Amino acid sequence: MSRLRPRWLVATASAAALVMLLCVRNRFLFTTRLYEDADMGANSILVEQARHFTLLVGNYSRDHFHHPGPAYMYVKAAGESLFWAWLHVVPTAWNGQLLAVYALNSMFMALVVGVGYGWTASLRGAAACLAAVVIFASLHPAVLSSDWMPYLYVPVYIAFLVAAASVAAGAARDAWMLALTGWFLIHGHACFLLFVPVIGCAALAAVLWPRRHSLGGSVRSFFATQRRVWVPVTVISAVFAFPIVANLVLHWPGVFGDYLTYASSRRAGGHSVAQVVQDALWYWWPYRDAWVAGTVTIAGYAVAAAVTRWLAPVRLRRFLIALLAVNAVSSLAFLYYAATGIDVLSRQYVGYFYWSAPVITLLVIAVGVVEAMPLPLGAITAVGAAVLALAALAVAPDVRTSTNSSDPAVLSSGPDTDPALPRAVATLAAGAGGRTIVLRFDFDSWPDVTGFLVQAERTRVRACVANPAWTVVMTSQFICTRADIANGRVYWFHTAAPRGGTVIVRLRQAAVTVGQRPR
Repeated sequence: MSRLRPRWLVATASAAALVMLLCVRNRFLFTTRLYEDADMGANSILVEQARHFTLLVGNYSRDHFHHPGPAYMYVKAAGESLFWAWLHVVPTAWNGQLLAVYALNSMFMALVVGVGYGWTASLRGAAACLAAVVIFASLHPAVLSSDWMPYLYVPVYIAFLVAAASVAAGAARDAWMLALTGWFLIHGHACFLLFVPVIGCAALAAVLWPRRHSLGGSVRSFFATQRRVWVPVTVISAVFAFPIVANLVLHWPGVFGDYLTYASSRRAGGHSVAQVVQDALWYWWPYRDAWVAGTVTIAGYAVAAAVTRWLAPVRLRRFLIALLAVNAVSSLAFLYYAATGIDVLSRQYVGYFYWSAPVITLLVIAVGVVEAMPLPLGAITAVGAAVLALAALAVAPDVRTSTNSSDPAVLSSGPDTDPALPRAVATLAAGAGGRTIVLRFDFDSWPDVTGFLVQAERTRVRACVANPAWTVVMTSQFICTRADIANGRVYWFHTAAPRGGTVIVRLRQAAVTVGQRPR
């Protein structure tokens, strides 16, 4: 196919197809009022700060710290402002956030297609890449449709690995993709402070090794002649580094002190080699039979290597070899992370991003096989596979965004939305008579509290939490001062309706009463 067709056009078409599919399957977002709570409410607390450009940290961790940066929250804030506050195409704020998430995830998947098209210079190669990532998405649709953070890391990590392989194979034009995806990962989760530098350095080493005897001259020549490569990387890095650096300067040592504390604690790692390997194999074969998972893994790599060595066109072998090499480095890094960083291996959602391993392997096989076929047959095969993959994704149940909790720790609690939240805020505000609403609550009622605080913020009702132990989840913005506690109106969120207290509002988790907790 023609090399004259711009890569951005191919990538944009892929992203548009995915966004359209997600919007059609989730058309209820344009008419249904959804009011988030629990983890989604906690994230929206940060999103509201991002809308005022005051947010410097990322989402909270169950290990009692915030992740490094706010990039994802600013994307959600943009969606909320654009689709809800300005265009009014959705009835509630969270719906607008979800539309932004669809666009972001689709963009990362489309970057994979764009890189593939850059190397194959053919639409069949692009279609093969699209088929590979969409087949994966049809098996795990929530990686595109959910805004739960463990799912959000998956598309960007896949795009990061593909961009790293492209750069390692010599395509400096994709360095901006490597920077963009790498910074999104670092902002999203502290563990990527390991993965991104390790994989980035591996790609850089692959580029520099052939030039090792004239390294100084090559570097000078690069900065003198390749401004289109390093200027975008510099600009992207400066923008993404700014909030992290600002938070360090303003709150030294910031979240990095928390990371060091966690890393040196007994909670981090401490798992045997057998446990770590079995955990990694789960992402290839999520069943109990470890020997089957091992067989699938070895066979997958073997087939991909054979396709690369004996079947794929020579012009693609460098890229495909780089994909396999980057995938191997990623796997080694994951094994190290599982051994030293993950506290509970049974919580597989911590490593959902490692679904990238089978995806990259499938990508190598798909591109290599399709590009080795005669043109008509290869084109028909690739386009047919892409169409079938999109059809499978379109009918997959989980493509419809779930309002149920994705976190196994709170899965039994039901949906992460509550239509009673606006009425609850209005009722408590009326009872407070202009005073600050002071919230006290049982532990299991915290999901309602995050949702309440978000709705209070959006309707300009002053509310706060009396217990500073909840600062990580609720943020310091919503922790009561002494004056708030002394002069505010106290409400108690109970897990169950208390004896001797009048319930004024019932929420998903809580029964709300006036005043101190009845005994």
